[in-house]
Amino acid sequence: MPSAPNNALHKFPVFHHLSHRRVQEIMGDAFFRKYHKGQILFMEGDPRDRIYFLLNGYVKLVSMNDDGSSQFLMYLKPHSMFPYVGLFRDKYYRFSAEAATDVELLYLPAAAFERQIRNDPPVLINLIRIMGDKMHEHEIRIQKLTQVHATDRVRQLISFLLKDIGEKADDSTIRIPCPLTTTELAKMAGTSRETVSHVLQEYKASGKLAIKSKIITIVDPAFFTL
Repeated sequence: MPSAPNNALHKFPVFHHLSHRRVQEIMGDAFFRKYHKGQILFMEGDPRDRIYFLLNGYVKLVSMNDDGSSQFLMYLKPHSMFPYVGLFRDKYYRFSAEAATDVELLYLPAAAFERQIRNDPPVLINLIRIMGDKMHEHEIRIQKLTQVHATDRVRQLISFLLKDIGEKADDSTIRIPCPLTTTELAKMAGTSRETVSHVLQEYKASGKLAIKSKIITIVDPAFFTL
């Protein structure tokens, strides 16, 4: 089975300040895996037995309401660790994870990861800081998406996607590399599919973006920089 580079974990913010020796110790518990687009990494409610480190590709996280509709949907880019929430406590995953593209990742058994970092202050401090930043960012985004008109939520959402997973297509355009349906965009924006479709059509007609095979290319990034 192929293996990941020995320095792979150094690219993750939580491990930035660790020595090579310490990273090698943690890598001793790591497993390298590849998943194809559409494969499920884990389901909401499954035992939380692995902590993942995304090397290449994009992963979609989804949490469901009791009625089967999603209440949480976001995308992760390379060098993301997940899940952050529930370390040392949760027995089950709070959401599902699916490969949005072909992906390569490392995972550590949750028990091994928690054992490795339990008595490592630099990692714990980094982890607490990152978790705090992400929680604050998530709160701000919820506020922004709920305090504006439905049509403005689509623009706000595209702004978030550009920041989270956007990649340069050329000198002037930015591509959102994950295929996104209007239904998924509507769930993320907290608005209707019809509203999203209407707003995207307007943006396409005015030359602000283009869509091909569900891949959005931002032609006018400045318009979405909020």
